[in-house]
Amino acid sequence: MPPINKKSYTKEEKQFLKNIGFKIQFFRKQRGLSQNELAEKADLSYTTISHLESTSVYGLSVIALYRIAKALDVDPSQLLVFK
Repeated sequence: MPPINKKSYTKEEKQFLKNIGFKIQFFRKQRGLSQNELAEKADLSYTTISHLESTSVYGLSVIALYRIAKALDVDPSQLLVFK
């Protein structure tokens, strides 16, 4: 299977990625962290966090998701549930 690029995301996949970004932003703000502070805690770049939380579609790795969840002190699955 070839790698997925941004242009090949379906509408549902795009919404899924946006929802993850919204959840990251929700938990970050709930914990009183800036994007820069979260980036440092997760050992990711500020740009990555900024892109994830924006309304644009930005893919992320499972490891990045794990690091963000741990930095936010939540189970990674909490970033993937949208109810």
